[in-house]
Amino acid sequence: MKRTLLAALVAGSSILTSGSHAQLSLLNDEFNSSATLSNWQRIHSVEGWNADQLQTWNIDTSRTGWMRMVPHTSSWFANYRGVLAFKTVSGDFAVTTRVNTTNAAGTAAPGRQFSLAGIMIREPRPIANPAVDWAAGGENYVFLSHGTADSPGTYQYEVKTTEDSTSLLQISSAPTDTTEIRSVRIGGALIMLRRPEGGSWVVHRRYPRSDWDSVTTLQVGLTCYTDWTNVDGTDPFTHNSSPGFAGMPDLVADFDWVRYTEVSVPGAYSGLDLTDSGQVSDAQLLSFMGDALDTGPVPVELDLFVVH
Repeated sequence: MKRTLLAALVAGSSILTSGSHAQLSLLNDEFNSSATLSNWQRIHSVEGWNADQLQTWNIDTSRTGWMRMVPHTSSWFANYRGVLAFKTVSGDFAVTTRVNTTNAAGTAAPGRQFSLAGIMIREPRPIANPAVDWAAGGENYVFLSHGTADSPGTYQYEVKTTEDSTSLLQISSAPTDTTEIRSVRIGGALIMLRRPEGGSWVVHRRYPRSDWDSVTTLQVGLTCYTDWTNVDGTDPFTHNSSPGFAGMPDLVADFDWVRYTEVSVPGAYSGLDLTDSGQVSDAQLLSFMGDALDTGPVPVELDLFVVH
């Protein structure tokens, strides 16, 4: 029965711990086959919203070797719930992707405010029927995205930490239409990194999330959102329940791959506050969160899966 477990492990391994690099690598997706679309979960489905906020979602179809997301007008802010395709991960980890964003025409940066795509780490919510279970004040997540934020037509990064639906965001410029981004979770420390095309890894932001010290399992994956102007002021429940919310969406988000990696804190930094640059510098973080994690695609060794 040698090699017979591979398909089951790849298709069914959506909840994994970070105790094994081999386990986490099973969550990787190089986006070379449309068949892997079914390995991803979606928030609107898991929580019973029945409101798909994506106009287009496919793998290896619109663009060979990429996942494409084209959102309707939607957002992640405060009590607004947007798009998230995710896998659930327990423990500490790093997740990395290469993302390309353009306007709907594919010619330039998006032309509508807050039209970006990137990596989100979110605490699951106990929602099965939003009409009964949903309440304001329950969103908890961190993300790093690339696209257009408050300056339509220019490329920017946006990072956002949201605790109990209170969102704090920071915006900075991005040099090109394509970038690599990485999010690292170590207990209650969330570290966001970026690497522009041809550049080096940079520690972008650090967020202390002590509310996650006791949260084991998180939703970890890819997000996108667009056209904040036509979301702002709308009732959040109406927005969250609307698949084709009226507006002027202007984002095409393509992801080249996504890779989940084990990360361990060197003994020299054990017990220190990784979100405090006075205790652990950017250079020290990069020594184990930067190039050291660039393993590339991890091949699955079929001979490991043996039934005796």
